[in-house]
Amino acid sequence: MEKPQSPLEQILRISRESSIRGAGTSLRDAIAAARYRELRPSFTPSDFVPSIQANPALVRDWLMYSEDKRTSGGWYLLESGELGQIASEVRLRFPSIEVAVAEYVVRELDFWAGIAG
Repeated sequence: MEKPQSPLEQILRISRESSIRGAGTSLRDAIAAARYRELRPSFTPSDFVPSIQANPALVRDWLMYSEDKRTSGGWYLLESGELGQIASEVRLRFPSIEVAVAEYVVRELDFWAGIAG
């Protein structure tokens, strides 16, 4: 029997759930199923880092999610640990890819969930 996923683990799986490699769920539905808007006040990007470090496949999933995006909205993530927005001059660098992914997850999902940053 599989261990139930924590709310943060469910959020980290949004990249796979909303991908053609995963369930193919719409991003909007994946955000709703993970209760992202409801849970958002209770976490920061740093809360995701231990899970990302423990499961390197999450780095790959979020890099592929970023590469597969067909919109200029939201954020992008590069393997170098850089985040940015196509529509602005914003470019951010982080000390590790795991920290960059954690920041990317929150910034990207905040954008699509309509949560002001």
